[in-house]
Amino acid sequence: MKAATACLPGLLFFVVLFGVAAPACAAGDSVRSLGKTIHSQPLIEQVRFNRTLLPLSQAVTAGPGGGDLEIEFTAPDSVAPDRAHFRYRLIGLETEWTDAGKEREAVYTGLPPAAYLFELQEADGNDAWGSKVASLRINIIPQLWETPRFRSLTGILLLTLSFALYMLRVRHLLKRSRKLEDQVNQSRGELQLAKKVAEDAQRALKAQAMKDSLTELWNRRVIFEMLEKEVSRAQRDQLPIAVVMIDLDHFKNVNDTYGHLTGDVVLQEASRRIAELMRPYDFAGRYGGEEFLIVLPGCSAMNGVQRAEDFRRAIAETPVATAVGTLTVTCSLGVASHDGIMQAEDLIHLADEAMYRAKRLGRNCVRAGMLPEEQNALDTISRR
Repeated sequence: MKAATACLPGLLFFVVLFGVAAPACAAGDSVRSLGKTIHSQPLIEQVRFNRTLLPLSQAVTAGPGGGDLEIEFTAPDSVAPDRAHFRYRLIGLETEWTDAGKEREAVYTGLPPAAYLFELQEADGNDAWGSKVASLRINIIPQLWETPRFRSLTGILLLTLSFALYMLRVRHLLKRSRKLEDQVNQSRGELQLAKKVAEDAQRALKAQAMKDSLTELWNRRVIFEMLEKEVSRAQRDQLPIAVVMIDLDHFKNVNDTYGHLTGDVVLQEASRRIAELMRPYDFAGRYGGEEFLIVLPGCSAMNGVQRAEDFRRAIAETPVATAVGTLTVTCSLGVASHDGIMQAEDLIHLADEAMYRAKRLGRNCVRAGMLPEEQNALDTISRR
């Protein structure tokens, strides 16, 4: 407020909008400046927490739990309430003042549980802040589970429970360890047997993945991989190698006439007779339905035809005993020899062509897929 002017004692003074005034002093009267500003005391009227009105006193308590705080205030003693404005702050949440202008309410949302101090100041029309501060202590109590005591007790309980579970686990493991140790000491032989069974099962699984389940010969994938390795070795070491392709004659008629079970017996018996003639380093596999592929490392073209003839006689000369009676089974064979250049696929293709040529020439015979100058001599041997 503006400073008031005072005359000699005995004059009247009047309260005006921003201070105290007096009539003009007579000439020669002593005049002194009062120089004093008058500010009213701001007043906190209402406090609501989560829209619930709280009783006012020197301190208010809200909760439990955080929430929204609303504080309404005014300046009842102000000489110019329409021109006064306010500022406030909530110590514990903020340190800077918030200028509320002419607003008469402070709102805080989502306040966490804590102890706060709300302070309020008023300014006059000249924006001079007064020295009078209205304050209110506000204590928002926490939920039970938010209190340090509850958290401490919970932590102790969790530690106790964890330790108890740990001890139970250790006790269980020690008991189990002793039990296993006793079993090992008492059943060492059984464990060795179980190990052997497991190893046998592993070998059986590996064999199932590599062997044809019906004939127990190598399956198509494995016999082809073996042929590729032998061809690479033959090229590297300049060694001969022969391949024999065998196809059972009229096998479809056996299945159609006597059934697939009888056909399976024929395949198994033919495979057994082929396996009996194999050298330790030969390989035989089931290449297709009734087709067999035989790899003969170190075998020349001439010897390959002779070996193929041995396979033909082993299959054809002795009838196969089945549940429907004995059946005479013949086969057609094609022989191919490695020329030092061709790949495994080319060698199979050459033997396959020779096998189909044997079928066209009447079946139950051996034909060689060879160079023209070698063909006549090899065909002569095959007809003996």
